[in-house]
Amino acid sequence: MAAQSKTTFKASMIPLIAIMTALTTVMTMLVKLPTPTRGYLNLSDAMIFFSAYAFGPWVGGVIGGLGPALSDLLSGYPQWAVFTFIIDGLQAVLVGLIVRKFRPANMIAGSVIAGVWKVFGYFIAGGILSGWGPALGEVAGNAGQMAVGLVIAYALFAAVRKAYPPLVRMGNLGVQPTVTIPEDDAAASNQQTGVSDETATAKPDTPAGAGH
Repeated sequence: MAAQSKTTFKASMIPLIAIMTALTTVMTMLVKLPTPTRGYLNLSDAMIFFSAYAFGPWVGGVIGGLGPALSDLLSGYPQWAVFTFIIDGLQAVLVGLIVRKFRPANMIAGSVIAGVWKVFGYFIAGGILSGWGPALGEVAGNAGQMAVGLVIAYALFAAVRKAYPPLVRMGNLGVQPTVTIPEDDAAASNQQTGVSDETATAKPDTPAGAGH
């Protein structure tokens, strides 16, 4: 039974990953601002953050890595594809692992930490591909791209979560804990309604004539 559930879960994730990867690719290609390292600034962070918020670290990591990498290949930046897959994929994984509750402070802090990793990762990749001088000049641009992506992703996730409450992720970011009534509160409620504990817990008598 466990093996069957695991297989079903994996199969059900394939359409979701395909659709979200396509959307991430399109969003990454939508805005392209060329940079000195022969790369480009884009809106990939918005979809990376959103995917990590909504679907957790591993599904978000696949989407966040594949979408921008495919954009590199389709946009004429094949030299960046492998770097992008690793850097952006790990960015989404970090967000998914750090952010566990739908609270602004938690989401911003986790996203900024992951964004710092991305800025550092692209600095190293840019240094390898184009030299350390041009790579250093892109740090501010990559940081700005991350900040813009964070604002868009947070607003988008909050809106989608409000419009579609069942939106959840492996870390239950979109699920509120079940409220339980303590025994003392239940007893007090029974007293207010005139129901004693014995009456509330007693089984009903067997009706006359029943039992044949």
